Amino acid sequence: MEGQCSRPRALRIRTVRGEPISAGDRELIPVARVVSFGKASATVGNGRIAGSGGGFSWIKPLAVFEVTSTGERRIELQGESAQAIRGMLAYAIAIGLVCTAIRWLVRRMRRGS
Repeated sequence: MEGQCSRPRALRIRTVRGEPISAGDRELIPVARVVSFGKASATVGNGRIAGSGGGFSWIKPLAVFEVTSTGERRIELQGESAQAIRGMLAYAIAIGLVCTAIRWLVRRMRRGS
């Protein structure tokens, strides 16, 4: 049985608005830039089943829209908030790299035995 497979773009860059958060008489809407990359492969048939995949996602908070009865204004994220978010991102990347290295080493050790 043959099917069609559309190939999604591997790299996507989008600016997205988050879900509104009510705070008193105002509504706060976060805005972020999302960069994502995904890659996959597969082999099926003739008794062979294989698979592989990988990807990453990077999210950078840009601003918050404050909506009140008098209007809407954009509040840029900077200073300590932006620094804290960058720190969390750095830790997430480091943990991902360490896990990838461990996985690679385990596979290499299994092949050697």
